[in-house]
Amino acid sequence: MNDESVVPDTLAEDSLLLQIRALGHLPSPSSTALRLYALIQSEDVDLHKVAEVIKRDVALTVRLIRMANRPGGTPGRPVASVEEGLMRIGLKTVAGLAVGLSVIDDAVASSAPDASAYLALCRHSLAAAVLAEWMCDRPEIPVSAADLFTCALLARIGQLALLRFYPEPYSVLLRLNQSTHELLDAEREQLGIDHQAITLALLQEWGFPDPLTEAIRISEAEPELRVGNDRSHVMAQILNFAWEAAPALISRHTEKINGHLEHGLALLGQSVLAEDLPEMVEDIFRHWQEWGSHTPGHDSSNKDIAPNSGEAESVTTRLLLVGVPLAIRQSWESTFAGRGYGVLNVDSWGAVTTQMTNESVGFLIIWQDEPHILGEQEKRLFESWTGEEQRAIVVLVPELNAPFAQELLEIGADIVLPCTVSAPLLGAQLARLEGKLVVARNLEAERSTHRKLLSELVLTTRKLHLQTLTDPLTGLANRRMAEAFLKRHWFQVERRNLPLGVLIIDLDDFKRINDKFGHDAGDAALRAFATVLKENVRQEDLAVRLGGDEFLVVCPLAQVSNLEYLRKRLIEVARQLTLETGPLSCSIGFAESDRNTMKSPSELLKQADEHLMRLKRNRPGKG
Repeated sequence: MNDESVVPDTLAEDSLLLQIRALGHLPSPSSTALRLYALIQSEDVDLHKVAEVIKRDVALTVRLIRMANRPGGTPGRPVASVEEGLMRIGLKTVAGLAVGLSVIDDAVASSAPDASAYLALCRHSLAAAVLAEWMCDRPEIPVSAADLFTCALLARIGQLALLRFYPEPYSVLLRLNQSTHELLDAEREQLGIDHQAITLALLQEWGFPDPLTEAIRISEAEPELRVGNDRSHVMAQILNFAWEAAPALISRHTEKINGHLEHGLALLGQSVLAEDLPEMVEDIFRHWQEWGSHTPGHDSSNKDIAPNSGEAESVTTRLLLVGVPLAIRQSWESTFAGRGYGVLNVDSWGAVTTQMTNESVGFLIIWQDEPHILGEQEKRLFESWTGEEQRAIVVLVPELNAPFAQELLEIGADIVLPCTVSAPLLGAQLARLEGKLVVARNLEAERSTHRKLLSELVLTTRKLHLQTLTDPLTGLANRRMAEAFLKRHWFQVERRNLPLGVLIIDLDDFKRINDKFGHDAGDAALRAFATVLKENVRQEDLAVRLGGDEFLVVCPLAQVSNLEYLRKRLIEVARQLTLETGPLSCSIGFAESDRNTMKSPSELLKQADEHLMRLKRNRPGKG
């Protein structure tokens, strides 16, 4: 393998990620969150400018002040302003918090083929964030609570993308309750990409801090790789605990929370008395109530993540009355219920968003008996309601010729009527608008069908593409995939001086096996050794069959000590194989990257190959 043979990065997951992005299936942060990041990256960052951006987002303002005043946080008087909150939490942490919360908000607001599973994933992320934040308030935990809250929110955003792009197969995968490692393997095998690859790609794109991204990556690694006292490993242990314990928190399963809590604290070197557990668990439940009760779908928190049952949904159109006077409302509720509508009501604009999220609302009827020019916040709320195709908005005003009525029509109201309108006339107008909703529903059904067909086509294409990147005999990666994988990780060697290790492996006396036992036996030996590689390399490593009896393992972030351990392990396990050809012996050379002396991946491979040759010369017949 030389420089000329290194082809552009054509790994299956890269092109698939582009297709997912092109279809708009990737979660994304709000413009406010991205603007915050841009402001904070500037050299002359201005606290007041940052505060002004935050104040335009009411939800973010409330969450920021809540985070600044969290129990167990920095002591002092309560924070009452955005500026004080920024100073207490830190600008970079607030920007990360804004990204995390807005991504979940965007995910909740997005339509998904399996809405129940999608909302359950969002809720799971929020529960994990609450648990991670709570854990950071423990003594001797050297990590920012706000940083961990954000990391937990974003740790599995790749799952949201896969659930939108591959709704049916991915819902089934999630229902299997596999461990993280099993889920990642199943994703790669069945979909051609795993959720972690999507998550890390998005975090890098958004400029998420490298130490936090690394903590998220480690949190899904094998248990032994999460052990460590440095900041990234401590964060990874907390994130893993939070994700595993989140379902028990959502369902308020006290016994399971107790078990997770004891295990999580033990991993961090902290013991807890049995008599202290009930108070801790109750404190966690209080934290969850503060966040979870304001989250869409909280009334169905005990439901498992599962695909749609296939049962037909009710076709009853729900109608939401907003601010309609009590005397009129009672009459209207009776009239519209008689016409087959499901009637809901709220007293003010402020309660509309939550009601519409928790219920499927087709008509929104707003009683506005005091006309006034809408403020910016009201306009944003109104525009968000009218942006949904499967919803119609009717506003009732005192005077039709008022500028206020014209403004409402300009920003998206379907009809503006006088407050004196009779229930029968209003019902007739709703019947006319019902046609709009039917068209929108049919269009969405067609889109859903097209999305499903496109997903199936892309999945088939990816499987065919994956076949060009794998060795048909062993199922390992082939030389082409190895070249692309090496090129990708060599970029990290040059850019960030991260270590990269390789092992080159030859099966000893393989020609004798073919000559004495036949090629079928030789193929069986190759497949058996491939299984040894699959079962003993790390999740992040790439095992490759280069051709014949020559294999390669590429090990990102591995140093000489790790490579030596893996070398001995592979030799030992191979010798224990029970084959008709007898014990399997192999010779293994390895090398670690050095950007000061190596200019390309081929030089790294050359050094490993030279090490292999030295071993063969010095120890004839042995690995």
